[in-house]
Amino acid sequence: METILLAAYFSFCWIIFKIFKIPLNKWSGTTVILGAVIMMSTILMGMAYFHPASRTARTYFVTTQIVSNVKGKVTEVVAKPNIPMKGGEILFKIDPTPFQGKVDDLTAQLEFSKKRLADTKKLVKLAGGAKFEIEQYEKEVKSLEGQLVVAQFNLDSCVVRAPGPGFVAHLRVRPGQIAVPFPVAPLMTFVNTDSTMLIAGFTQQPMQNIKAGNHAEILFNGIPGRVFQAKVVRILDALAEGELSANRNMLSLTSNLPEGLIPVLIEIEDSMDGFFVPLGSDAVVAVYSERWHHVTIIRKVLLRAESWRNFLHFH
Repeated sequence: METILLAAYFSFCWIIFKIFKIPLNKWSGTTVILGAVIMMSTILMGMAYFHPASRTARTYFVTTQIVSNVKGKVTEVVAKPNIPMKGGEILFKIDPTPFQGKVDDLTAQLEFSKKRLADTKKLVKLAGGAKFEIEQYEKEVKSLEGQLVVAQFNLDSCVVRAPGPGFVAHLRVRPGQIAVPFPVAPLMTFVNTDSTMLIAGFTQQPMQNIKAGNHAEILFNGIPGRVFQAKVVRILDALAEGELSANRNMLSLTSNLPEGLIPVLIEIEDSMDGFFVPLGSDAVVAVYSERWHHVTIIRKVLLRAESWRNFLHFH
């Protein structure tokens, strides 16, 4: 695009020189070259400020580290790596024998306590007596009901299910292993495909021209020759470089921190059916503001030229 603009500019200058018979010397030649530099600098700086682009863009996703709620022997692993699953589908199972036994024991105790409570109430009603025994049995029934809830929860936890739509990316558990409710040692990593997002990092200079709802375009390195239409969904309000954590050190302004990029959440509006874009893929994003709209064509041409150049980037 720069070549086309320069060619048009020099052609215009040549026509002016011919019509007005301006001699070509060091002064006229310098003026022409200086005009070209000023023109290109103004156009490119205006384009970068009002229609910024980011090469620091990536598709992000959230993972869930799967840890069992109870300790027990794994009897069956249903999930397969990289196979799509729906929320609630079974990942693996733990031997329920001790937990089922606990539920059965508490259920029997609870039934007996309820019967004894009912009998005591009848005796007090017929023969009279202190209500202290009734209160004691009521307390026992409540306690057993609470224990049964916990025991039933532990029994249900023997079947571990997918937290949502996604797939298992790293399977570490095998039948026969002992599952332990220890967060530092997850049994598998689950990729949540309902929480994917594309975030682009823009420098802080054009931040006033990036607004929610702005039109955007995206190219992926793995899809040469194609540019996808998108829009700005949200501009995140905080930069990681300004985060303060509670510790004993005072804030130091001499720390050599980078400027920090503005995270901008982008939503792709074109259909991605038929294209394979792995989660975590790099992208290039351009955002178009409403100002200086006459130079958007330059940004669009440059973006498409870069997309076509990806045909040549093979390692």
